[in-house]
Amino acid sequence: MLASASAVLVGALVKWGAVAILLVVPATGLLLLWRRKAAPPADVENLMAADSCGCGSCSTDVKQEAPIACTLDANAFKARTEFIRALTSRHLRQATRTGLRLNLTYAPDALAEVSELVRAEQACCAFLTFDLTHDAAGVFVTITAPQAAAAAADDLFTHFPPASRTMETPV
Repeated sequence: MLASASAVLVGALVKWGAVAILLVVPATGLLLLWRRKAAPPADVENLMAADSCGCGSCSTDVKQEAPIACTLDANAFKARTEFIRALTSRHLRQATRTGLRLNLTYAPDALAEVSELVRAEQACCAFLTFDLTHDAAGVFVTITAPQAAAAAADDLFTHFPPASRTMETPV
């Protein structure tokens, strides 16, 4: 009888042991997950206010400014200024300069060429800010040099408008 009782007991343990394992293991996992201490949620606005992305290895305290220099070599610069002069002779309607800002107005049909010029200039003279707008009256470009380039502003803007169409207005 003892042999048959132990066989029944072993059979019950095998059957119910498997069920117990199927219930106990997930329940234990859930209990451990529930009791763990979660990391505090990252507050993006606080990270931004702290001038850091939160990774610990970088900071935006020092803003990298583009160097005040054109990246074109001599041949490319010559070709670019020839393109600008041709565009100016065909389409420029008005040019005004106030301090570090040059405002250019081109004919409406010059949009494609002016857009290409702005794209190309942004690539080689990243320190300048270009604003391009257009409507039925024309294509308008505002080029702004940073204060750090004030001493070189005359040289920077010289190849855009012809001298006869540029008006310097005091700041």
